[in-house]
Amino acid sequence: METYRFSTINIIMEVSASSGVLIPLLSDSIDDAARHNLRAAFLAGLSHGMNKRTMIIEFGTPSSSQPADFRDLVVTLNSETDIFEKVKEFCGLALLATQEPQPKRRRSASKLQALSLGASAAENEFRLLENYFVETSEYVRTLRGEVSVVSGRKGSGKTAIFFMVRDAIRSKKFTSVTDLKPESHQLSLFRQELLKLLDIGVFDHTLAAFWYFVFLTEMLFTIQRENKYKLQHDPSALSSLSDIEDVLQEFGIINSGDFTARINRLSKTILFEISSAKTRNKPLSPESLTNIVFRGGINKIKQLIIKNTTPKTRIVLLFDNIDRGWPTQGVEEFDVRMIRLMVESLEKIRRDLHNADRDMFSVVFLRNDIYELLVEQTPDRGKVGQIRIDWNDPVKLRTVILKRLQASTAREGDAFSSLWLDYFAPTVGGVDSFEYCVSHCLMRPRFLLTIIENAIANAINRSNTIASEDDIADAVKQHSNYLISEFGFEIRDASGLSADILFELIGLPEIVSKEMVLERFSEGGIPRDKLEHAFQLMLWYGVIGFVKKDGDNKYIYDYDYSMKRLAAEMRHIAGEPQYSINPALMAAIK
Repeated sequence: METYRFSTINIIMEVSASSGVLIPLLSDSIDDAARHNLRAAFLAGLSHGMNKRTMIIEFGTPSSSQPADFRDLVVTLNSETDIFEKVKEFCGLALLATQEPQPKRRRSASKLQALSLGASAAENEFRLLENYFVETSEYVRTLRGEVSVVSGRKGSGKTAIFFMVRDAIRSKKFTSVTDLKPESHQLSLFRQELLKLLDIGVFDHTLAAFWYFVFLTEMLFTIQRENKYKLQHDPSALSSLSDIEDVLQEFGIINSGDFTARINRLSKTILFEISSAKTRNKPLSPESLTNIVFRGGINKIKQLIIKNTTPKTRIVLLFDNIDRGWPTQGVEEFDVRMIRLMVESLEKIRRDLHNADRDMFSVVFLRNDIYELLVEQTPDRGKVGQIRIDWNDPVKLRTVILKRLQASTAREGDAFSSLWLDYFAPTVGGVDSFEYCVSHCLMRPRFLLTIIENAIANAINRSNTIASEDDIADAVKQHSNYLISEFGFEIRDASGLSADILFELIGLPEIVSKEMVLERFSEGGIPRDKLEHAFQLMLWYGVIGFVKKDGDNKYIYDYDYSMKRLAAEMRHIAGEPQYSINPALMAAIK
């Protein structure tokens, strides 16, 4: 998931609503493993205390730092097969737990306790998401297949669109949807394998062939699963299943583990064959490298896809979380190159299937900063259809909350104002309470939901019937403290700068000069040659804005997230511009 750290209230809520809790421990060799494992131990204690099915797992050699009091509770896994089998067994036990009678507790819940706005991250609520999903124009265009890349910042709703588009298309006849959403750390292993290929002279053409082979294989796996389901009522599907299994077996493609496990195995196989060719002093031309990737099977796989679909079939491939597991030193040129080749390979698959009278489209979901780097390195910039889902309209954000309020209260016909005022104080410090929350959320739906959930939690803990001014103000401050300590990780992942960069802003006034900020960054250890880059990132993320001539503070989301427009506005100010720290962070640093 993309939430770096849950609040204690959210942890308790998630565990209490679960039938099983799976907790991974990290090896001592992984950076920050000690802190992760400490939190994992706390989560395990909660889960055991609530009598939930609990499984603590560790991959590889058991960590020497495991505390003795729960060392015997840790399940050690030594292979991908172990992971699959143990987790499958655990899921079965968790499923059985949902059918066990639960002890009834007699209590009267307050209306605030009964209010649920859902999870702030779509990964944690995809089963309920359709109850309050806002069908934006970005969603509609993606559903129609009009775009091939959906970009947006973390927390902007990319994954929500991914789930809703997938489910909407799957529910229709004559569709074949391949959804790739890798969650495991193995994407970083896959990246390392590709870097090894690059080191030994692999060409772009070969990397593109690699993606081409991977995606066609995943599409064939989807068709295989669909035919297994059809077999229950259509015996003719058995012949197609046999053909598919023969081809997969012929080329050593194993349908076990998750997507990342399969691409890791493929990359290692290719690396081994290339190394063997070098040992035999066999020349490695682009053609021979591509043949190693395809291994003669690409046409058979493509023909099976065509054979098992019709001109009426809508073939769809959705790919999210491609940046999961990337290094924390920032996005590198190779990463952008890899994504560019991936998008180009998907377009080639679309063209090839179109020539066979098959309708296919694909959508890749990317962080906005990565897509902007991709555009810079793409010669034909207008060729890839892209849509951005960053938010800059408070009314649109209000609709997100309205849908959730209506779904939770079963008052679908009520207006926002009546629903909101039933649960929240009308104003905070003389400002409309909802607008107050919006002004502190960096215009991200996930952050807005977190603030409102914090306000509800504060009110419940203080036995208030509605969220008061103090409850909402304290919720904003809690989220502001979260941003200072955790939001820096997002900046670090994209830039390689220190994750503690936002701590350097503590103690600064709301209105600052550029020199004041750069001086703080320099004192915090940021190299002199990276100071300007760090300042530009603060503008890009909306952490810092500028003060207009009329005294208004403006941030990048006020200019449709355009750095060029923001820079142009600042150039029109006489003298050196004055800058403002976003209220979302100011609540914690003043």
